[in-house]
Amino acid sequence: MTETKEAGVIGIDVPKKLNRTAKKLAAAGEKLVQIAPAILQSKASEQMLAIARMGMLDKVLGYLVTTDKNVHFVRPGIAWDSVQTVPLDVIDDVVYENEFHNNTLKIKVGEKAEKIIFYDDMDGIRFYHYIKHIKSGSGR
Repeated sequence: MTETKEAGVIGIDVPKKLNRTAKKLAAAGEKLVQIAPAILQSKASEQMLAIARMGMLDKVLGYLVTTDKNVHFVRPGIAWDSVQTVPLDVIDDVVYENEFHNNTLKIKVGEKAEKIIFYDDMDGIRFYHYIKHIKSGSGR
């Protein structure tokens, strides 16, 4: 994976295909916290889920981009990126799905939940700790 440190971000490796989105987020005043290869279960086929669970980084289909204000699910495209955004303050909780066995976390927003499959379980652990830190009140 080709990586670069653009968008005025120090310490966060921004994959080249996410430069466009990273620049827009920086222009909107958001500071990058984490970028991790991940996909939403609701937006993925069984084949895509298997690729993510196996950690095939040469076939990254989407990213979870966490900023100081929001969580963005990004599917890079040739002409534009598909971005779904969830503000941090509306996330009620994050929980493990089958405790580390499949790299899957569940974000809860009210009565709804969305499963996120990380390509690397360490990225999921970092995301989990960040959200728990924010939700405990010590992160803001």
